Amino acid sequence: MTLHEHTVQVTDRFVYVAADDVLAEPLLRELEQEYDARYGEFFGEKASAEIRRYPVEAFSAEQGGAFVLLLRGGVPIAGGAYKRFDDRTAELKRIWTSSAHRRQGLARRVVRELEDEAVRRGYTRAYLTTGPRQPEAKHLYFQTGYTPLFDTTLDPEEVIVHGFAKSLDDEPLDVAGITTAHDESLAVRSLSRSNRSLSPSKGDDRSLSLSKGDKPFDNLREWRSDEPFDKLRERAVKVVPTRHWWRWVLSALVAFVVLQFVWSLFTNQQYEWNVFAEYFFSQSVLNSLGVTLGLTVVSVIGGFILGAVLANFRLSKSPLLSGAAYAYIWFFRSVPLLVQILVWYNLGYLYPTLGLGTPFTTDFWLVEFSTTTLITAFAAATIGLTLHQAAYFAEIIRGGILSVDQGQLEASAALGLPRRVRFFRIILPQAARAILPNFFNEVIGLVKGTSVVFVVALPELFYTVQVIYNRNQRVIPLLLVAVVWYAIITTVLSIIQFYVERHYARGAHRELPPTPIQRATAWVKQQWARLGDDTTGDPLAAEKNRRHDTILGSGS
Repeated sequence: MTLHEHTVQVTDRFVYVAADDVLAEPLLRELEQEYDARYGEFFGEKASAEIRRYPVEAFSAEQGGAFVLLLRGGVPIAGGAYKRFDDRTAELKRIWTSSAHRRQGLARRVVRELEDEAVRRGYTRAYLTTGPRQPEAKHLYFQTGYTPLFDTTLDPEEVIVHGFAKSLDDEPLDVAGITTAHDESLAVRSLSRSNRSLSPSKGDDRSLSLSKGDKPFDNLREWRSDEPFDKLRERAVKVVPTRHWWRWVLSALVAFVVLQFVWSLFTNQQYEWNVFAEYFFSQSVLNSLGVTLGLTVVSVIGGFILGAVLANFRLSKSPLLSGAAYAYIWFFRSVPLLVQILVWYNLGYLYPTLGLGTPFTTDFWLVEFSTTTLITAFAAATIGLTLHQAAYFAEIIRGGILSVDQGQLEASAALGLPRRVRFFRIILPQAARAILPNFFNEVIGLVKGTSVVFVVALPELFYTVQVIYNRNQRVIPLLLVAVVWYAIITTVLSIIQFYVERHYARGAHRELPPTPIQRATAWVKQQWARLGDDTTGDPLAAEKNRRHDTILGSGS
């Protein structure tokens, strides 16, 4: 007997139903539960109230809306809707995928179907909003070509209402226009029922000024209107840009001082830029730069390792280890770095010879060295810098470890993880977020702090330029050589710090801060999208253009 297996092909299909159709109930119920779990009463009420905010008729074809379900075998697995925002714009709402059918690209299919239906109904652009705790929704809209109407560099919960828009025809998206409409819609929603009767009538020139610190959506929960946005806007207060007079005055003063200083750089002959150029890449300066970098690297590595040991000693339950670490940190933070280097350089005055032999005697029968031969100028500088930095690194590391929630340690211990695994895989990665900023600050300070080793005649950068200007009397140009090289090193370290901190921020932020390249790319894309936008006679659109330029760093 031969058995034949028959495979039934289950097809997906879109169906348009009423918003209160029984087929939609399971999806909407799951959506309400998800909203409440993520937001609680973040908006001043249960987040699921958003589902009931609009009447069923708002999503009907008669009022310019639509409600679609994606069925698989007759069972709804995803859905979404849109309502009329204005004559040109459909506002997408309630896009949701059943929890049993995630990661199949269903939400993307729903968005595409809603966009196609909106085009069939005569709309030319789509608009939607989402909340700060739905990173997967924002990712979906970015991937499907939507333009953000908010500053992507801000924390999501600072933005709160995240607006997106997309052109549905061949015309470029009017970013300024839709962003203004988005901001005005938030202002409209902030009007409570009790205040609607106070809205200015036609011809009234009263206006509401919204400053940067204002939150026009604080009363979002009080808006219950089912009217299209463009009808509501007719009754809303007029929004005008806030004038920041003091900011403008101070900005003008700062700009004047900066320009005056730059002008003096080019016109003051005493800077002697020709002398600066002559010595900037001279062999003696480059050799001294290598000494400075060598001192920094050795001192950072040695200081960090010793500091990590001291930090663990400070956290130890042993009174002896904890006390010894505390005494070390107290002593080396109390004694000036310059004094420490001089003591190490002159250690031969106290101990002419060093070696190994019988304890508590000077019988060095194993090995013996002359102190002045063993501790050179470079060795004295390295020892002094390393021991000095170790005291500061110890406190930085200890503070980072203590910043990790105690529950993390308790949970990892409860899982039976070995102590070593707990520290290196659980505690240390989280502590790194608190350690790194202070660590890099210390490294940058140490680069400049190496200049104190001139007291032992070690030819590092600052000592070398001193020798040169004492010989030729060109003090300012030679000091500028040192300043510029220190600035270059600090700049490189600051860039490294940004990317390292960004890497360790992955577990603490829903969205990583954009890199300078990403910010530049976003600015180019936005300017390209705004080409052809006409803001003549529309001061609000012009103001939005200025604000977007400011956000992306191209404006003042």
